[in-house]
Amino acid sequence: MSQIDTLKSLETLLESFLERVVKLKEKRLTVLDGINRLDNITQQSSQGLDITDNIGNWFATHQQWLTEKILKPADVRKINNILKELQKELNISSDSSPAKNKIISEISRWENKSNQITQKLILKRQAESKSPSDNQKEDTISLFSNTLYRLNGLFEDVAENKKHILTALNDLLKSAQAQTNKDALILSAFIIYYLKQNGYKVEPYIKKLKEAETLFKPKMFNA
Repeated sequence: MSQIDTLKSLETLLESFLERVVKLKEKRLTVLDGINRLDNITQQSSQGLDITDNIGNWFATHQQWLTEKILKPADVRKINNILKELQKELNISSDSSPAKNKIISEISRWENKSNQITQKLILKRQAESKSPSDNQKEDTISLFSNTLYRLNGLFEDVAENKKHILTALNDLLKSAQAQTNKDALILSAFIIYYLKQNGYKVEPYIKKLKEAETLFKPKMFNA
């Protein structure tokens, strides 16, 4: 494969990576927004406000979360804790209207479904323990998708409260070198290529990347 073909292949890989990161980030923001909205509804209930329409709309909009595998176990726990607080508010109120009973029924239905989802996630994680020979046979698409998911989380952590991507890149390169962090090394390479394609001078960062690369055996990139 020629150098031009290699660059084209890397460019396609980077574009795919960025598209997946954007999709993951959009889904994550949607989940966080939905959880915040539910928390606000619970606060409205504690203030004695009528939440019948709001909570009904929330369940109608977000019920599919339990079937789309969009929630993390921590998200499920957080939502369930908020719903338990809401349920307490409803139980101590003197209201016995059909609307209140409907809300309590929806909360119970959500909790039952979410508990089933959480149990399946736990069982799945236990079953994923494999021997090295099994790992070699695993679907490479799934392996790459899992890597993208981890890299997205890593980038969110390292980019938090930073104003420029170069600052995040510096931190990633330090992590790759000081902690022999493989994900930090891969993400650094993605960012450097992205910056190069957008006209940034990346030679100093390429040097740091190669220095960090020498700590990994076997080498992941050719000089």
